[in-house]
Amino acid sequence: MLLQKEQGQWKVRQDQWQQDKSKLEKDLANMKNRFEEYDYLFNIFDGTTLYIHDVVSEKIKFSKGIENLLGRTQKEINAHSKLWKASVHRDDLGLVEEAELQLLQGFPIHKEFRLLHSEQGVKRILHVAKPIKNEEGQVTTIIGNFMDNTKQKKLEAELKQMAFFDDLTEVPNRKMLDRHIQKAIARSRRHQYNLTLMFIDLDDFKIVNDTLGHEAGDQLLVEVVERLTECTREEDLISRLGGDEFIIVFEETSKEEIEDIANRIIKSVSLPYDIDGNEANISLSIGISMFPDDGEDKDTLIQNADKAMYFAKNNGKNRYEIYTKDLEEMEVDEGGIFKKWMTKLFG
Repeated sequence: MLLQKEQGQWKVRQDQWQQDKSKLEKDLANMKNRFEEYDYLFNIFDGTTLYIHDVVSEKIKFSKGIENLLGRTQKEINAHSKLWKASVHRDDLGLVEEAELQLLQGFPIHKEFRLLHSEQGVKRILHVAKPIKNEEGQVTTIIGNFMDNTKQKKLEAELKQMAFFDDLTEVPNRKMLDRHIQKAIARSRRHQYNLTLMFIDLDDFKIVNDTLGHEAGDQLLVEVVERLTECTREEDLISRLGGDEFIIVFEETSKEEIEDIANRIIKSVSLPYDIDGNEANISLSIGISMFPDDGEDKDTLIQNADKAMYFAKNNGKNRYEIYTKDLEEMEVDEGGIFKKWMTKLFG
């Protein structure tokens, strides 16, 4: 009787164990399926790299996209949580560390930095991430993603190049110059130093175009810019207005230095050019105006430098002229740089 009772109890326990085992196996199977689904979703997105950072264990899991950013395997990077940092551009390490600190303090981030791909070079990354806190308000997890913005940044740079730089010579165009002068005047006024505009007009350039062709003229303009660059400093801005007209902007430069630079430019630019075996010769006329003596706004400075340039052109060429009050009443024809400047900017 007792034996039968114990056998009955044993069978009940055995049945319960079997049920528990079946339930556990089913739960494990469901967990495995959910993990596989999660892993699939985690790695499915192209063009972006998801990550989860366990702050407590300091482990980071990256999605498959990390391979495209670093040129290393996902397994290798996930096995060494800090390995990805070795690929951060050294000039951006401070930005990355600052972003990490913000996240650990509980603030979301939206930052840009650069990574170095093992074969493809620099990648421009947009880093967006959000911290997750526990009930005590402590950050326990960070979820985020790295988006490859390299192509977008390249396109933006190309569009900026098209909008603000001359196609032929690759120096700033009229639009960029207009912005630069405005800012340069503001700096000069704030710090109380002078600013100089130097107009350069190439004489006899039309003869080169007419005799040697437009391609030869284009080549000459490129070489003129090279010579202007050699005669000026890195901080000076050289701009092509179009055709054979240029403006150079100088900041914190004395009148004596400006005169030395003008003489160097005349000597260099007026030397003969070898254009596909043909010698080409041009002369130039330079007009100079200075802030604040010759004008306290952009338009006045441009107009006065224009007058000085025309005075130089009408008095022998291959020379420069600094604006003075004596030129105030000088009439500039419709081809003057100032009038063309205003027409171009305002129609």
